[in-house]
Amino acid sequence: MPTDKVKIVYIMPTLDKGGAERFLVDLILNLDLNKFSPTLILFKRGGSWAEELVAKNIPVIVLNKNYLIDFNNFFNILKILKEIKPAIIHTQLGGDLYGRLAAKILKVPVIISTEQNLNPDEPIIKNIIKKYTSRFAHKIIAISEAVKNDLISRYKIPATKIKIIPNGIDLNKFLKFKPEIKNDEAIEDKEAKKIILGTIGRLMPQKGHSVLITALARIKDSNFKCLIVGAGPLENKLNKQIKDSGLENKIELIGLINNVPNFLDSLDAFVFPSIWEGQGIVLPEAALMNLPIIASDVDGIKEVLSPDNAYLVKAGDPKDLADKISWLMNNLDSVPVKERSLKLKNEVINKFSIANIAIEYQKLYQELLELKNYK
Repeated sequence: MPTDKVKIVYIMPTLDKGGAERFLVDLILNLDLNKFSPTLILFKRGGSWAEELVAKNIPVIVLNKNYLIDFNNFFNILKILKEIKPAIIHTQLGGDLYGRLAAKILKVPVIISTEQNLNPDEPIIKNIIKKYTSRFAHKIIAISEAVKNDLISRYKIPATKIKIIPNGIDLNKFLKFKPEIKNDEAIEDKEAKKIILGTIGRLMPQKGHSVLITALARIKDSNFKCLIVGAGPLENKLNKQIKDSGLENKIELIGLINNVPNFLDSLDAFVFPSIWEGQGIVLPEAALMNLPIIASDVDGIKEVLSPDNAYLVKAGDPKDLADKISWLMNNLDSVPVKERSLKLKNEVINKFSIANIAIEYQKLYQELLELKNYK
C-alpha cells in the first residue's frame, strides 16, 4: 500500500434529498481522512447536503448534465479524473453508467458501485447499459439480500462479485436529538389527542402513497392527521386523490424537509407503504425515534423489520393497511407496542451505525487495492 493518502472519487448525479444521497454524504464524512482523500463529483446538479462536505474541506465538483446522452458532460468527468488520478472510483445511482465507463477508459485501479434499490420498472436501454458496464466494476455493493438477488437476476452479475453492506445512519443525530419548538398546528393536534401519522419518500409509484391515501379514506372518521414528506412527479395526482377522497383536512403533502429527526419526533407512528424497496433507510431512522412502524411485507423491508419489532402488511393492499393503522391507533400506549418499538431501536443501533459501515467500506477499499497490487 502507498504511504500517501488513497484518492477516492465518488460519482453520482445529485445530492437531492433522498436516502441514497444522505448515505453517501455520511459515508464520506466518516472516512479516515488520514488514509483516504475523497472527492465527490455530482454530474447533474448539486444539492444542499454538499455544504456538509465542503465544511469539512472535502472537494465537491458540480457539473450540469443537459441531455439524456450528454457527451460534453462525460468528457468533463474524464478531464477531472485525469487531473485527480484516483486509485478508486466509487459510483451509485446514475453515476454507475458514466463513472464505470470513465474509470475503465482511464484504467483506474479499483472500480466499486453501490446498488441502492430494486428496479423492476427499469427501461430496457438503461438495463442493457448497466449490465454492460457492471463488468467493469471489481465489486458491487448491495444494500440488502433482496438487492443482491435482484442484481443477479436483472444484470446476471456473479454472486461472488457482490458484497452486502447495508446503508448506515449517523446514530447521534437521532439518539442525541433535541426537539425544536413545535408549530402551533402540531401543538393543537397533540392537545386534541389527534394521532399524527407520517411517512417519508419520493412521490413516485414505488412508495405506495396512493395506497396509503386509499387506506386512510377507509378510516376517515378516526381522529388522525397524516403528513407525507417528499417531492416527485406524482404530487399533483396525489393532491387530487386527497381532495377527491375528502381528506384535505386529514392528509397533507408537506414537501421536502431539512430536519428529519424533528419531523419524526412530531409523529405518533410511521407508515411505509412501499410496493418494493431495497432497504428503506428511513425505517431505521424512524426506529431510532421510538416510533411504532407499519410497513409493507416486501423483501428489502423484511431485512430491517419483522413481526417481532414492527407491523407488516401486504404491499398494495389498502384494506390490510387501513386495518393495521386503525388497530395501532387504538393501541399506541399499550406495553406490547412500546416493547416492540424498543426492540427495533436496539436492533438498529447494533446493525446500522454509519461509523461501523464506513469501516466495512474502508476495509473493502484496502482489500481491493491490495489485490490490484496498488503502489
